[in-house]
Amino acid sequence: MGWFKRIKSGITTRSQDKKEIPEGLWYNCPKCKHLVPTEEHAETYWVCAKCEHHERIGSHEYFAILFDEGKHRELNKDLVSADPLKFKDTKKYTDRIAKTQKSSGLKDAIRTASGKLHGEDVVIACMDFRFIGGSM
Repeated sequence: MGWFKRIKSGITTRSQDKKEIPEGLWYNCPKCKHLVPTEEHAETYWVCAKCEHHERIGSHEYFAILFDEGKHRELNKDLVSADPLKFKDTKKYTDRIAKTQKSSGLKDAIRTASGKLHGEDVVIACMDFRFIGGSM
């Protein structure tokens, strides 16, 4: 038998009393539910410090990690996907491309850049899964 009896179920907070937490301030690991500031998670190269879950990252994050001091020069900035075969399934491929470009901020699934990696000149090509699963 419990010592206390709950008078009301749940705790309610008035909407005007709720604190707004800025989007992207915290990272919650999908595997172990460990909660850390996003900035701290980025410092561990997007790997959970508790369970070592590797978060999927995009080309921007890869370039920041791989190039010395994150400095690089993007190549082929104006490269965009095309549809020479006029591919169509449930919707036109050109419509998918336009929607994905708007939602991801990318022009294509691949980004290329040159810079230094451990002091050596390199060129890196990176597929970004956010762009139709890396489709070109």
